[in-house]
Amino acid sequence: MKVNFLKRLESSVKSFAITMERTIAKIEDLQERIKTFKQFRDLNQNIEFNQLNIEDIDDEELQAAMEVGTRLIFKMAHLDIDSWLEDLELDKQQLKSLYNSASQVDKTRDAKLAELKKLIQNKVKQPTINKQNQPNRKVLVFTAFADTAEYLYQALHEWIATSKLNINIALVVGGTGRNKTTFSKNEFNQILTNFSPISKKRDKMKSMHQDGEIDLLIATDCISEGQNLQDCDYLVNYDIHWNPVRIIQRFGRIDRIGSVNHTVQLVNFWPTDDLNKYINLKNRVEARMALVDIAATFEDNLLEPDEIEELIQTDLKYRDKQLLRLQNEVLDLEDFNESVALNEFTLDDFRIELSQYLEKNRKQLENTPLGIYAVVPPGSENAIIAPGVIFCLKQKGDTSGNETVNPLQPHFLVYIREDRVCFTFAQPKQILEIFRLLCVDKTQAYDSLCHLFDKQTNNGEDMSVYNELLQEAVNSITRTFQKRLASNLFKSGKGAVMPEQKKQVTSKTDFDLITWLVIQDE
Repeated sequence: MKVNFLKRLESSVKSFAITMERTIAKIEDLQERIKTFKQFRDLNQNIEFNQLNIEDIDDEELQAAMEVGTRLIFKMAHLDIDSWLEDLELDKQQLKSLYNSASQVDKTRDAKLAELKKLIQNKVKQPTINKQNQPNRKVLVFTAFADTAEYLYQALHEWIATSKLNINIALVVGGTGRNKTTFSKNEFNQILTNFSPISKKRDKMKSMHQDGEIDLLIATDCISEGQNLQDCDYLVNYDIHWNPVRIIQRFGRIDRIGSVNHTVQLVNFWPTDDLNKYINLKNRVEARMALVDIAATFEDNLLEPDEIEELIQTDLKYRDKQLLRLQNEVLDLEDFNESVALNEFTLDDFRIELSQYLEKNRKQLENTPLGIYAVVPPGSENAIIAPGVIFCLKQKGDTSGNETVNPLQPHFLVYIREDRVCFTFAQPKQILEIFRLLCVDKTQAYDSLCHLFDKQTNNGEDMSVYNELLQEAVNSITRTFQKRLASNLFKSGKGAVMPEQKKQVTSKTDFDLITWLVIQDE
């Protein structure tokens, strides 16, 4: 709860105040339920409450007061409710004190909001000039919390109206009715199209207004991936997401191919002047939370405590280095290859293509042996693509429970170049993009490359080079697998379930080689 409160406070005092208010309301509701049960118990002292079934009670309010909890249910009769009421009252008074202090900071006293206004005003009054020789006044503001986003929209909407900036503003917090705009409709896709009309090709949508656009967009991470908003060249992170990858994904909305801008700029609001102190505090809290999770289900933990602690510290240090680097430089997503979660990307487009291909080539695929491979040139369209191998491996045996680590379970994709692992199994989207770029619509083999491959491997008798690459790919899978196990310990206090030791990956013998793509220069 402390970590969540601090996250909200770092975002905005308004969000923090809302959280305090909601928590106080929850405490008051719980107090009323306890008092209802206590009153019923005092009036019916002859009833054995430990044996009483809730279904035997007709009063719905009393039914709700007989138990407490959501995921774990406790009977009120089993609890020391008198001491609990005293503790709840103490908590409520402390939270009310925090709430009263936070409530005094409104939009007229909010220094962080005032700084954001300065950034917006400077951008609007001194716009950059894009490649089309047009002034660019667009600003995209990201925040992790919908409450902060709505607070910013309300405050900036009023400010824009009085400051004569003459721009339209919009709010996007998901596909709900909470989206707002001062231009055209409040619908999610229309707002994004009006904010970035060139990249979204608004001129081909005759049903939409063509005579205006949105220059200031406030959004949550509901648009941090999968959106082309490169008409904008100025992005502000009003709060810093715990996962550094999310910051890069946010920036990726405007730092995209096809941008009409000469440069793009990222502005971060860091939580404190001394980020090192912030990181050390966060580490201590997260490590303690992880170890508490382990201790709570120690019999289910198949790793030694020392191993777990080492994994925790390794993962934390890795993410901390990313945050510190982000202070002074903009990093590529490639630099975050071991921290990207599969659920942060969508693979729907690949699934659709695969489904169509399966229907057309089902018999041919069913008769194809394991280990089939092809040889292709790297091309020159992407500097990331270099000689190496894309391996598709399938883990043997029962892999149930591993979905929390690898949602493509039991399959693993790894792109390993001759000099290093480029993308791990945590980045299937990037690997599949490369695979599609190199192979789509290619129906004939590259004869010269095949002859060269046969010569280098002595017609397949000397596979030592590719054996080493395969071993390094498996080593990469093992490292990333263990790190993702550790990172799962930090997930929202729900308690991580560790896959059984026999289901974890450790060596080449744990896999079948399904297919591999050799990328080779001529």
